[in-house]
Amino acid sequence: MRLIARASLSTRMVIGALLSSLTVLAAAGVILSHIHRQATEQGFDERLNVYLQALTGGLASPTESDHSDPSDLGDPKFDLPMSGWYWQIDSGGDGSGKTIASPSLFGSRLPRMVTPTPRTSSSDVLQGYVKGPDDRNLRVIERMVLTPDGVWHRLRVAGDADEIERAVQAFRFPLLLTFGLLGAIIVCLTALQVWLGMRPLGRLSKALSDIRTGQADRIDGDYPPDLAPLARELNLLLESNREIMERARTQVGNLAHALKTPLSVIANEAAAIDGEVGEKIREQSAVIGTQMGWYLERARTAAASVALGRATELAPVIGGLARVFAKLWLSRAVVLVHEIPTGLCFRGEKQDLEEMLGNLIDNAGKWANAKVSVTVTVSEGGEPFANILVDDDGPGLAKELRAEALQRGRRLDETRPGTGLGLAIVADLAKLYGGQLMLEDSPAGGLRACLRLPALQSPS
Repeated sequence: MRLIARASLSTRMVIGALLSSLTVLAAAGVILSHIHRQATEQGFDERLNVYLQALTGGLASPTESDHSDPSDLGDPKFDLPMSGWYWQIDSGGDGSGKTIASPSLFGSRLPRMVTPTPRTSSSDVLQGYVKGPDDRNLRVIERMVLTPDGVWHRLRVAGDADEIERAVQAFRFPLLLTFGLLGAIIVCLTALQVWLGMRPLGRLSKALSDIRTGQADRIDGDYPPDLAPLARELNLLLESNREIMERARTQVGNLAHALKTPLSVIANEAAAIDGEVGEKIREQSAVIGTQMGWYLERARTAAASVALGRATELAPVIGGLARVFAKLWLSRAVVLVHEIPTGLCFRGEKQDLEEMLGNLIDNAGKWANAKVSVTVTVSEGGEPFANILVDDDGPGLAKELRAEALQRGRRLDETRPGTGLGLAIVADLAKLYGGQLMLEDSPAGGLRACLRLPALQSPS
């Protein structure tokens, strides 16, 4: 039951069709087999009844007065010993008189029927089964006959019941074969029906998956009338999501511009003030600028993280950053090398990818002696993730300080330029996308920043 509960709708429908088909076909097979047995027994009884009537005729017109020589039934099976075909006449009806039998009984006697059919009159024909002299199953018919001399006689004719069983078995094999083929056809047709019926749902699921992975930005295509409203509502939801994101970005940008000018004026005025007061104003202005940049960045990334249907190829972004930093590091003779699989995409916004990689490469360049390398690999199994490794050959960072380096506004070396927000912003952005930033030892001797982000392989 647990397996069925976890199965898909199509699997449940096919299993249900299989079980119902098996139930119906099994019931039909039992009923048809029973009907065939009854028909076979009836035909066998009609053959026995012909012999019984011939035996009755011979008894009613005997050649001798003691009725000891009934007419010949004309079938040699009644003359062969233990052939399975017998007749027997008991005079007196209750077995108290003389008994004569076919030569095939070879001196034996037929036993009484165990479960005969009910008798409604003394002349009724009874049918039933008995065990023969050689323990063979026999089909027997019996009737009581009153001869002109007023004596009742019990006449019985028996035939080999194995003929009935062979006929029944011969019927069961083609019946089972036919019903088996019929069941297989029903299951195949049901599976085909389920497949055709579930195809629109599969297409809708694929469309949603393409949107989630950034390969599409809306649900396209024709759907049946019962699914078309759902597709339209999902498209409207996606459009609403994009509008909310753009509105949030616009508001964040407006707020940044609105606060930037007054803050610059305050900082410029504070620069002209000497003493402790001016220093305090400049210090707090810097704190305000740092805090404003932090929270505006958080608001922007939160708005960006709700966007669906975005995918950014890694190679062009990293290549562009490499050209920019090559110019910036020209005076320091620091080189940037990179190795990125073609067609690998980040499932998110391009500007967020540039923000994360820019911060990591910039941080590595500040500490590198001569080289910064960027390597991208793809994780195997489950949802694909891109592992972006940024290595430098600098002095590295002690393990006990790495968690502190990811904290907001924390600068471990005041001699290097920066605000202490870069790694924290990268960590927050990665987390919003379901990824992770880790700091490790680099094989080059410095620090390795391992950025894990959701990815997909471009179909091109």
